Amino acid sequence: MTALRCPICGSPLRREGNSLYCGRERPHCFDIAKSGYVTLTRASGSAGDDRDMVRARTAFLASRAYEPLAKAITDALEAISPRVIIDAGCGEGYYTNHIASALPDAEVYGFDLSKYACDRAAKSAKAADNGAFFGVSSLFELPIRDSSADAVINLFAPVAENEFARVLRGGGLLIIAAAGRRHLYELKRALYSEAYENEGRHDLPAGFEPIRHERLTYRFLCRGENIRDLFLMTPYAFRTSRSDAAKLDALTELDITADFDLFIYQKKE
Repeated sequence: MTALRCPICGSPLRREGNSLYCGRERPHCFDIAKSGYVTLTRASGSAGDDRDMVRARTAFLASRAYEPLAKAITDALEAISPRVIIDAGCGEGYYTNHIASALPDAEVYGFDLSKYACDRAAKSAKAADNGAFFGVSSLFELPIRDSSADAVINLFAPVAENEFARVLRGGGLLIIAAAGRRHLYELKRALYSEAYENEGRHDLPAGFEPIRHERLTYRFLCRGENIRDLFLMTPYAFRTSRSDAAKLDALTELDITADFDLFIYQKKE
């Protein structure tokens, strides 16, 4: 993995045995977990998705309900034949691993603050033998060398515009996915007395050149435990009362709208 840099001193990282070292005389050392991920952040403690959220997200995405989105992102990347791809805010690695398997000639890196998500992602990469690398890191301080990435994907995560500009080469792509206006509308209607449409994103990058905006919308049937899993992987899980959340227990299936906005930008040369 040639694009990695030390999060402490910025020197290139090299692998020796089960650790990554930087190139200084007294190198900083980062041990590789048994599953394959590495913690590459100066922050201490755990953050991001907890075990239950990662389990729910993994279970729902295994239903392939969001596979059309994964394919749309992969198709956009294939068009530029990238050598280095960064997934900033990769979660449990569903999209990262999809891309790594579809583009075997690319170096694919996924970063997330949740060690539980990175652990799950690395296990999936190992099972698929696709070579994807996963590291615990803030997307605002990526352990990636300047101007080394051909593409950054940023899916349902905060947009760290300055950091993405730093790691992308001139002409590199930034692909942002966001929930569209009608995304999961039926789930909200099942939960609340009054459903509402989603607002648009307010943190789209001003310093990148917009290439195109695609809207991907379709319907999928969500059944059984996947209804609860879908709920737990959304922000609604933090905002919904117990009494409203309990309404999902009576549902055996739900026909739901998937509505995604895909924004594609290019870093100016």
